[in-house]
Amino acid sequence: MTTFTEIVASVVVHSSAVALSHFGVTMQPTQLERQPPPVERVIARTPAQGQHRVMKLSSCPEPKRAARPIIA
Repeated sequence: MTTFTEIVASVVVHSSAVALSHFGVTMQPTQLERQPPPVERVIARTPAQGQHRVMKLSSCPEPKRAARPIIA
């Protein structure tokens, strides 16, 4: 199925050819080379190896404070 852009481009080229042919200039139609669609690739994933280890990234010197409810 042709896209809207390709349809508009063909109309523009055709109208330009008609306008130029009025002055005796002829245009040779060109064939656009289409590239084949890209090959679908399968991405291999490594299976999960058991449980993940928990890593402590930092130490907090202050103890956690209790959350206070918001009174409106």
